[in-house]
Amino acid sequence: MFKLFSIALFSLFLGSSSFAATSVSILHGDTYRNDLGYKKSHQIMSIENFSVWEYGTLFFYYDITDPTRRDKGPKYYSNQFFGGIAPTISLTKLTGKEFKYGIIQDVSIRLEMENGSGNGSAAFQNYFYGLEAALLVPGFDFVSFNVVLRDNPLLEGVGVQFGVFWQSTFDYGRTKKFKFTGFLATSPWDGDNNNDFPPLDRHGRFLSTQPQFLWDLGYALGKKPDSIEVGFEFAHYINRYQFKGKDESVLQYMAKFTF
Repeated sequence: MFKLFSIALFSLFLGSSSFAATSVSILHGDTYRNDLGYKKSHQIMSIENFSVWEYGTLFFYYDITDPTRRDKGPKYYSNQFFGGIAPTISLTKLTGKEFKYGIIQDVSIRLEMENGSGNGSAAFQNYFYGLEAALLVPGFDFVSFNVVLRDNPLLEGVGVQFGVFWQSTFDYGRTKKFKFTGFLATSPWDGDNNNDFPPLDRHGRFLSTQPQFLWDLGYALGKKPDSIEVGFEFAHYINRYQFKGKDESVLQYMAKFTF
């Protein structure tokens, strides 16, 4: 899997980028669990880059928990990280034939590599490979749906994961531009790989979603649209880190700066 991912990423860098945007977000929440390696109140710094290249897209993300606090493990860990890189390859652009039917506007090959520090003591790395469909949904700037296989190189077998990304903007005048965006990822089955570690859900099942509602403050101040946004993110997890029964719901304040 790593060879396939490397080839796709190398091909991407050989192509030309027609659009790129980098953002840094600061989030603060006060209702986290305090039994997953961090305190109930903490901050997250999220760095993201999205670019469009000749045959598809590239998305890079990196989250750091409590980036300015000192680590106080083993009970509480600061400076936890979670990130990944996800290239897509459009079958329409690759073959010159339209992969379009109904609300499906295009189909892409999706690859992803992610890694993180888990709950502060259980680092992990996963590979994903599958298909992603760009959907035309009224009222949304974009909606994409993907079905991928989830491969942990340290475990036998693979699981399946479903994901949705969306964005919708609302413009009510010079100072009232809003954005509703986010993602949802879930796995109903992850290959029965966790039988020998009881704290984990037996089938690796989980759900993670982080919808955001943002106000374009920069646009209201006469600056470039989408450059400074403030609002809220609602983070909801079922079986977080695939730990059985470790559900979590957190409303976070958020400020986002895009360059």
